[in-house]
Amino acid sequence: MLFLIKLFGGLIAPVFFSSLLYAKDPAPLVPNPLLIEKGRKLYVANCLRCHNKDPNIKGSIGPEIVDAPYEVMYSKVMTGKYPDSLPKGFIPKRKSRAMQALPRLKNDIPAIWAYVQSVKKKKK
Repeated sequence: MLFLIKLFGGLIAPVFFSSLLYAKDPAPLVPNPLLIEKGRKLYVANCLRCHNKDPNIKGSIGPEIVDAPYEVMYSKVMTGKYPDSLPKGFIPKRKSRAMQALPRLKNDIPAIWAYVQSVKKKKK
């Protein structure tokens, strides 16, 4: 870890490692370039089967996911289901129950969410 702190001048690495420690909590820390890149790789490896390459566009099975609050993404990844109580103003895009639970990604959800948010297109 000291090597990474020296490599990045002590600014990015501590935030990245603290983000990993925070992953079990229901909200991610402020995204940073390393977390976003990790999330991009995880998204490509785990989400493209159903969701679009561009998270702003619906996929073959899964909907666009850029508007999903963190709590929704966490619940869907961990259980395959929406949370019992949806966040205020959030409306599910599809009623299908095709989402496969991927609890092995529990510690990676903040990175995936950070990546998805980083490519979110602003609505006009």
